[in-house]
Amino acid sequence: VRKFDDTTMLQAAILENLQREDLSPIEEAQAYKMMMTSLQLTQEQVAKRLGKARSAVANTLRLLNLPAEVQSLVDTNQLSMGQARTLLGLHNKRRILPVAKRTIAEGLSVRALEQLVNELNEQREPVAMPVEKPVFIRESEAALEDKFGTQVKVTRNKRGAGKIEIAYLSDEDLNRIFDVLNITLD
Repeated sequence: VRKFDDTTMLQAAILENLQREDLSPIEEAQAYKMMMTSLQLTQEQVAKRLGKARSAVANTLRLLNLPAEVQSLVDTNQLSMGQARTLLGLHNKRRILPVAKRTIAEGLSVRALEQLVNELNEQREPVAMPVEKPVFIRESEAALEDKFGTQVKVTRNKRGAGKIEIAYLSDEDLNRIFDVLNITLD
């Protein structure tokens, strides 16, 4: 009779879980991370034990760097693994969730999303102002960026008057923003 220690039993349980056909990419990434943590394995060792390429394991693990809400979109098959990995390429990580929502709303393919990510990454980031913006202005910008899926800049003067700038990448993108605002042009 062969005795199993806790490590062997844990490894067997993780492997059994990984063999489920309905496993989402996020669940798969969590299982890889659990193997690495519990069994003190490297990505290379996990890949060998599972008969996968190390790059496949590494790319799956990267999904755990997404915001929780975006991971949920992958879990519910609203975003594909390819789309999720493309979102990780955004330089401004605050844009991940709004761009994920836009991807779903517009049904963007991975290729179209890659193009959008490249365009967003090429946009010049605003020069940091020496005086930090008030919290409500920063929160307003973040809320508007979530709503429009693009960069928004809110500025105001000492009297409280100001302006809102909404960035767009093309005429099609401008029309999308008009749709969000429920504005029709004749």
